[in-house]
Amino acid sequence: MEQAYFSSEVAKSLGVGASTLRKYSLLLEEAGYHFDRGINNSRVFYQKDIIAIQRLVRAIQEQNMSIEAAVQLAVSHQSEAEKKRPASAPEEASHADTLFERIEQLEEQQQTLIEVNKELVKELAQHQRWMKEKIETIEHQKAAMRDRLLLNGLQQEQVRRELPVYRLSSIFSIFKRKKNEASLN
Repeated sequence: MEQAYFSSEVAKSLGVGASTLRKYSLLLEEAGYHFDRGINNSRVFYQKDIIAIQRLVRAIQEQNMSIEAAVQLAVSHQSEAEKKRPASAPEEASHADTLFERIEQLEEQQQTLIEVNKELVKELAQHQRWMKEKIETIEHQKAAMRDRLLLNGLQQEQVRRELPVYRLSSIFSIFKRKKNEASLN
């Protein structure tokens, strides 16, 4: 079984853009060239197809052929190659069917994985929101506790502080104190 290539791989290997490859492929198909199609109806490129498109690109770039003439050249080479090739065996067809079935299974599995990943992303986002809310709640509680402790500390300092008592001595108390001091001496 021949190796099949994606259009992006073929475009890169030929040094052309994906849109240019599509244009050339469409022109070849309109001229009677046959491309195999994949499950999603995209073109499947085999080595013979790459050679045909390569021949088309070279004819346009190196030989300055018109696109129409280069397409006719590539189509004529394909019809000559098909005449030389023997008919494909039924064993190859069943092998291709098996491969297509396997590709379908892999695509289904891939789709399932994509859906599971989407669900995991949703759950992760929910978990992150929950964690953010939890952290904000804890920080709010810490700030409230800190504020309470600060207020309690300030209130205790206010209780401990004694107000000074100011006494104004009267003239009589001054004389009385001097008299007491004199009698002690």
